[in-house]
Amino acid sequence: MSSPQGSLLWFRTDLRLHDHPGLEAAEMQTGPLLCVYFSENDNRPMAPLGFSRLGPFRARFIEQALDDLKSNLQKKGQQLFVFSENPAQAIPELMLRFGLKTCRMEESKAPFEKRDEAEVRAQLGKLGLECETYSSHPLLAAQQLPFELNRLPDVFTAFRNKVEAQFPTIKAHPPATNLPAPPLGSAALESQEVHPKKAMESNRIQDFQGGETAGLLHLSNYFSGNWASEYKETRNGLQGYRYSTRFSPWLAQGNLSPRKIWTELKRYEASVGANESTYWIGFELLWRDYFYFAMQKYGDSFFRLGGIRQQPPECQADLDRFESWRLGKTGQPFIDACMKELYQTGFLSNRGRQNASSYLVHYLKLDWRWGAAWYENRLIDYDPCSNYGNWAYVAGVGNDPRPNRVFNPERQAEMYDPDKAYQNAWSQVCISE
Repeated sequence: MSSPQGSLLWFRTDLRLHDHPGLEAAEMQTGPLLCVYFSENDNRPMAPLGFSRLGPFRARFIEQALDDLKSNLQKKGQQLFVFSENPAQAIPELMLRFGLKTCRMEESKAPFEKRDEAEVRAQLGKLGLECETYSSHPLLAAQQLPFELNRLPDVFTAFRNKVEAQFPTIKAHPPATNLPAPPLGSAALESQEVHPKKAMESNRIQDFQGGETAGLLHLSNYFSGNWASEYKETRNGLQGYRYSTRFSPWLAQGNLSPRKIWTELKRYEASVGANESTYWIGFELLWRDYFYFAMQKYGDSFFRLGGIRQQPPECQADLDRFESWRLGKTGQPFIDACMKELYQTGFLSNRGRQNASSYLVHYLKLDWRWGAAWYENRLIDYDPCSNYGNWAYVAGVGNDPRPNRVFNPERQAEMYDPDKAYQNAWSQVCISE
């Protein structure tokens, strides 16, 4: 029997061809390449709340992204096989069946996913097969930080200052051009068909099309005008298309690489000019990195009531209050508008997210993890690091130097919705289940 060669590439939240370390490694290998994806089959409810981890908006976006990835791989002479089995069982079986030597996968971001990764690695190790991981989520690789991960500052400003003082060179790689062929006989595999679901029953669905193709088009369109030069002034907006960069859904599923966004940002600055607004776009990418590295440092602590501070806030288990918040029926117009938008579109402005989370924690006195779980279900751009990092931050149990940060919804509405246009737009919407 010949020695194993070639590889299996497990796509996770890195659904793209550009700036992809796994594909770059595959391009240099000897032997065939099998590209696989395992669909989310763990819809266990987030007890005691009763809703699934994967909601309809993100599910649809992922299906669109898979359809796009499959098409783009076919143009490179490759195939994407989608399965619903347990990866720890299916991956070793596939590698043995096709005589593959190495499994490559994106490095897990959060403890839940790390368990899947560890199980796959353990099963392959028993068979003498290799397992390699690569970092695909952050702008900066861990080895590019000017400190060891266990010395990550507990405050973002200190992290930013240290990183910016020794900022590394950031380079996004183009898509691989010469991928190996799939293994002989792989065409007989029974892969799930990818059929993106139709839009949900709503006339307010946000215009987010999943996939690398749509993400790259949005990136190009964003930097083709002057929006980036005005970002600092618009970023606290609540309505419209241009108040936000809106990169987050494509970043969350890896349809866009943060290094690709950084490269385009620097190209824009070289052509049009840098200012405080363009700096702020990079600043937001660093915030995203910070929550990623904080989760690598603290792990499960991010999901505990007391967070990384190990100081649980006072809260109550009042499901009726939670339901009024979740369905936009608190009686507070600004908060209700935010929650209705989130429910019906899967998206919410950063200003809206901060206010809604603060209201649940500081006014309703509920467990912040309930709110984080609902965001996980609903957000089209859900990412475990940013979601739980931001919620812990607002709850005063995370990476915040001011643990008693409270947003006054009346004051916030006066500042950011003075003519009540946003509140009025959602006032007549009623959520019913």
